[in-house]
Order: sequence, then structure tokens, then C-alpha cells
Amino acid sequence: MKYTLANEESRGLMRPLMPKPYLFCTNCGFPEPKPVNEREFRCERCGYRHFITPIPAAVAIILDAQERLLVIRRAHEPGLGKLGLPGGVIEPDETGEEGAARETREETGLNLLPGAFRYFVSLNNHYPFQGFVWPTIDLFFVARVECFDGLQVDPAEVMEWMPMPLDEVPLEQFAFGSNAEAVRRLRESLRQASPTSK
Repeated sequence: MKYTLANEESRGLMRPLMPKPYLFCTNCGFPEPKPVNEREFRCERCGYRHFITPIPAAVAIILDAQERLLVIRRAHEPGLGKLGLPGGVIEPDETGEEGAARETREETGLNLLPGAFRYFVSLNNHYPFQGFVWPTIDLFFVARVECFDGLQVDPAEVMEWMPMPLDEVPLEQFAFGSNAEAVRRLRESLRQASPTSK
């Protein structure tokens, strides 16, 4: 099974990817639930149904007063050393905006209220974790700040952070195609909204 991040084969995974995430029934322990289709696996002994559905993730698109984008360099796999945006899996009882605010705070130290984030777009993504490539639905939220002064990144998550002019962000260097596509769409959206584009 081949998995791509943005434009190339994923590297650094510790073991081959499993064709399915369920080696045993989570209800009775019987081995190898059988596939019913691409997203459902059913136990042959007890009939318990296991589903693979997209995992929701919140991603922060943060711009400063100079229209520069907050871009990070990932400090772990998948996509070690590649570009990314602050984000991660939405936790139980969180809204997308709350997830974006928490992930931004945890990864960069930038403390923004959930109300600072406005929904922009949702895009499909795939994320290898514990030997399986999980489908995710990435929810992108835009926030604006005056400047990026005082950022303190979590070194376990982020190698470095960079304020980049939006039109100069190298999309091909993103770990995930969904991030690159969201930035591309934001460029286009802002270009269309600009008075000089009319």
C-alpha cells in the first residue's frame, strides 16, 4: 500500500502499513474481522461491526497585519522537517474553533480565543498513525493577529516557525496536500476580494 503526503512517498514510518486497523474484534477478541466494504469490518464470530470513518481535525490559518502566514516546520513524523500549519485532532466536546485555538496554543504558544477563528474550508486528508493510514476531514479556520511577537513553540511538535508572505509560501513543501490546498484557496479568495483584482 502506497501512501503519499503532499507529493512524495512517506518516509520514516517504523513499519509497513496495515491493510486494516482491526487485527482482532474489539468486542470478543476473535481474530481478523472481515471486510464488508472499504469502511466496514465485521467479526465472523459475534457480528460486531467496526467502521473506518474520517477523523475530524482543526487547522489554523493565521495571518498577521502584513498578510504573512504563520507556517511551522514539523518536528515529528509523518512529514518530519516538512512545512505545516498548527492543527490536530479535535478532542471530545470541542468545537472546531476550540480545537484550532487549543492546537495553536499548544504548538506555538500563541493564545487566541476560539472566537478569533472563522471557518474557511474543509478538505480530505490521510494521516498514518500506528500502522494504518486514517482518513481525516481537516477543518480550516482563519484568524488574524497584529504580529507574531512572543511565539514559543513546543519543540516536540515544531522545529521552527516562519512568517511567510502568502504568495511566497512553497506549497510543494507541505507535509499534507490538504494544507497546501487550503493555502492555495486562501490566496485565490483574497485575490478575488482585493479591489485591484476587479
